[in-house]
Amino acid sequence: MIEGLYIAASGGTKQLKKLDILSNNIANINTQGFKKDLLVYEEKKGSLHQALLNGSVMNNLTSSTGSDPAVSYVQVTQSQIDFSQGSLIKTDNPLDVAIEGEGFFVINTPTGTRYTRNGNFHLDSLGQLMDKKGNAIMTRNEEPIIIPFGTKEITIDQDGTISGGTELDQVQLGQLNIVSFENPQALTKEGEGFYKNTDSSVKENPANDAKVLQGFTENSNANAIQEMTKMIETVRQLEAYQKIIQSIDEVDDQSVNSLGRVA
Repeated sequence: MIEGLYIAASGGTKQLKKLDILSNNIANINTQGFKKDLLVYEEKKGSLHQALLNGSVMNNLTSSTGSDPAVSYVQVTQSQIDFSQGSLIKTDNPLDVAIEGEGFFVINTPTGTRYTRNGNFHLDSLGQLMDKKGNAIMTRNEEPIIIPFGTKEITIDQDGTISGGTELDQVQLGQLNIVSFENPQALTKEGEGFYKNTDSSVKENPANDAKVLQGFTENSNANAIQEMTKMIETVRQLEAYQKIIQSIDEVDDQSVNSLGRVA
């Protein structure tokens, strides 16, 4: 009977993990360029007795091992980022840019190169194009983009080329470095809309098919209604696991008391 407790507990702990993911998605509904997270579950064969021999039952709830085919636990097999396109919002701010299609802006931060979909940019006191955290936006030549003082009109083409001047006299000032990855799941989130490439075997490539839209920003791809619906379903599933655990515990308690009276 105790095995049943841990089978139910393994399912419950995974629902708690799912609640954490959904809560973070909902908290970032209004975060520009945010990409929601997903979890994938599977049935994992294992043995409680093997877990006890290993000295940690909780480890078994995360990754069950053993040869008993009659025992199944719940295991998270995959945690991934949904990189699907968020909705594009028109702002008419010439320094707001959004990427239509796959790709990331390349940002130079104090901790190294980072990638983002958040194109809410501004100029610092030196005329450098910066993100909202004060990090320099990089060109394809790995240089910062500098807008000369007195530039009256800034235009950004769909290939990311930035020009400045007047309608009759435009000077190219650089080209935004938009990159893509064959396996974007190699990127890990670092907060503030930043991603870090944690797999040295995954190289960045020019995102030639991406379109840069001036005067737009990209919203989060998390849908409030969908995420709230998933959260309600997850809470109900968690409650179901709790009831199973409670029922098994009550049966065990009755069994022990009955055996005690017989003895």
